[in-house]
Amino acid sequence: MKVSIATIAMTSAAVAFCSAPSVLSFVPSATTPRSTLSTQRNMFSGAGESAPKEDNPEEAKKMEEMAAAMGMSVQEYQLGISARVRMETQLTELRITGGDESKGVTVERDGITPAKHLVVTVTDDGKALGKEELGKELVAALKSSGEEAAKARAKAQQEMMTYIGEEMKKMG
Repeated sequence: MKVSIATIAMTSAAVAFCSAPSVLSFVPSATTPRSTLSTQRNMFSGAGESAPKEDNPEEAKKMEEMAAAMGMSVQEYQLGISARVRMETQLTELRITGGDESKGVTVERDGITPAKHLVVTVTDDGKALGKEELGKELVAALKSSGEEAAKARAKAQQEMMTYIGEEMKKMG
């Protein structure tokens, strides 16, 4: 396949416009390694990684200092860290699709900005559109998926605040 400098420049501009991490995001999905989904279950409080380790008094002391600096108890601080980790995991595992399959251009991404998972698919139908129309469709697909990701982040943030509120009620 022949690619002109103008096509590369237009594709690079589309990537920069939509805050994609690199031009390598446009590598066909057949050669891009698929990310795997992993789940992690934390016992009891759900604090998980934010809980100080019993065998590490330095870590517990550091956490107490951080909580005190923020005017929180260690339990409240752990809750905040736990809520943040939950939200990050939710956004990382989220998959948003933008573009138009009938036109041969789709974008799949996660909810993080800039996206850690970004797959741009251009089919033969998309290639048949021509350079300029393909560029427009790429920009539109990246823009629509970015807008949906922003909505998903706002929803995840609201859910995080609800979670914190519910857990604070349990603490008393």
